[in-house]
Amino acid sequence: MDLSYVVRYYIEKMLKDVGGMKAMLLDSETTRIVSTVYSQSEILEQEVYLVEKLDSDPGEQLLHLKAVCFLRPTRENVARLRKELRSPRYGEYHLFFTNRIEDLRLQDLAEVDLREVIYQVQEFFGDFAVLDPHHFAIPIQQNHVTLQPFTWDYSRSTDAVARMTEGLASMMLSLRRRFTIRYQRGSELCEKLAQSLHHLTTSEERELFDFGKRGGGETAPMIMMLDRKEDPVTPLLLQWTYQAMVHELIGIESNRVDLTQTPGVKKDFQEIVLSARQDDFYRRHMYSNFGDAGAAVKGLVDEFQRQTASSQNINTIEDMQNFVENFSEFSAAQRNAGKHVTLMSELSRLVEARTLMTVSSTEQEVCCSTGNLTAHYEAVRSLIDSHNITDNDRMRLVLLYALRYERDGQAQIGDLLSRLQDYGMPRQQLGLVRTMLGHAGADKRAGDLFSNRSFSSRFATMAKHSLRGVENVYTQHTPMLLTTLEALVKGRLKDADFPYIDRAYNGAAPAKVPKLIMIFIVGGTTYEEARAIAELNTQGERNEGWSAGIRFLLGGTGVLSSRSFMNDLMAFMALT
Repeated sequence: MDLSYVVRYYIEKMLKDVGGMKAMLLDSETTRIVSTVYSQSEILEQEVYLVEKLDSDPGEQLLHLKAVCFLRPTRENVARLRKELRSPRYGEYHLFFTNRIEDLRLQDLAEVDLREVIYQVQEFFGDFAVLDPHHFAIPIQQNHVTLQPFTWDYSRSTDAVARMTEGLASMMLSLRRRFTIRYQRGSELCEKLAQSLHHLTTSEERELFDFGKRGGGETAPMIMMLDRKEDPVTPLLLQWTYQAMVHELIGIESNRVDLTQTPGVKKDFQEIVLSARQDDFYRRHMYSNFGDAGAAVKGLVDEFQRQTASSQNINTIEDMQNFVENFSEFSAAQRNAGKHVTLMSELSRLVEARTLMTVSSTEQEVCCSTGNLTAHYEAVRSLIDSHNITDNDRMRLVLLYALRYERDGQAQIGDLLSRLQDYGMPRQQLGLVRTMLGHAGADKRAGDLFSNRSFSSRFATMAKHSLRGVENVYTQHTPMLLTTLEALVKGRLKDADFPYIDRAYNGAAPAKVPKLIMIFIVGGTTYEEARAIAELNTQGERNEGWSAGIRFLLGGTGVLSSRSFMNDLMAFMALT
């Protein structure tokens, strides 16, 4: 199951069904939805003359073009369409909404369509952004709103619960499956989201979500709703796989990497597209560790040099013809090699400049080794006093130490904060530690984040890490998500901790494990978790391990880096 094919199907259908030259009108969210699964060249191949935002300044009339509008059915977009229809710029309007649209909003559009330029209105359920075949996002404009309790008003389109509900409902409709829903007890937001989605699918729009029973006694797929506060460690850790490193150290937004502020980068590579669907090299190495990815990039360059050398021997008309025929492929290979060399060079520069290997080694030891409060304190203190690391890295180290030793290390945490203050860190930023512990501290979490609550979990941790080699010192950490999913599949996940929203299921869970499990993390996912889910899916396809025969999907309210996670906490802190 590849989520990108779902959204691509909708886009291809709307563009092919509207024949002739056309313009494509999008909003800010559908721009992202389209750009993650469709390249600009592919859109041009569908006779799309122009792509623009619905809210952009109106230009000249182009009545010979047909407008294909792919929009979220929000109050704001309907208002913009009403304004557009009062003075149409295009000869025809074909409206495709990413979700259910209310009859009253359709009536609003009909009232202003005096020239009868609306030719069709359809609902195409693609109200989510596909990041990878198994990984999606339902973006919340300000992710920090998911960190705090708030008044739940489903009728407001800006409400985070409403937006998440709409996105997940769209996912169900696009897959034509109704999911059972479990949520993390103790998370007010997860519970409200579960209630909202359950109400929509079983009461408000019951008929729409009635897809009939599948044969063979197949267990209904499941959505598992988790709260980011249950695992605040994963978004704070440095990552060492190619995709995750690029996002952590540079940033990936809608499959694009912005290098405009990077010194010495050629103009052609100031914006780079990273898409597993469009770039075979990236698809094969996105989950490779830093060393293996670097070796693979060198191999890519060597192969390009070999192709270049072979193209130099142009002695006959036939040689010239072959060169011309292969020139576009040759140019694409050159650009691809240059793109990955540029990225790897920048990653290497940042790793060396910020001494990230030393930082990562320490943070992995703090989070993953058996508890040693004093030794870990001295290691973190030594790094804080180093002049080579950034304030951002200093804060991450202190946050990780505080999460690990919240109860026993108050004196040490206080000393580390004093040292940060001596380095000139603003007092407001120092408040991140208090905010983090208040929001995601031990008393706010249900799970055993550091595997230290029981003898059996401590023994399992010691056994697991004693078998790791030195070469894996930077990748000791395993997202807590995997522990939760393993317990779910093996039937060890307690209903008391993760209840079904439909009370009929509580105490009478399905006899069979669902073959499709969707995890939705309120507060955002990480690329480390996305890689872990991809590996589970690979094992499932091979019928290996506890995930044999199961397909997992991962979604959230965005993709976090350590910086964005701390920025969310800062924004939350400013509101409290």
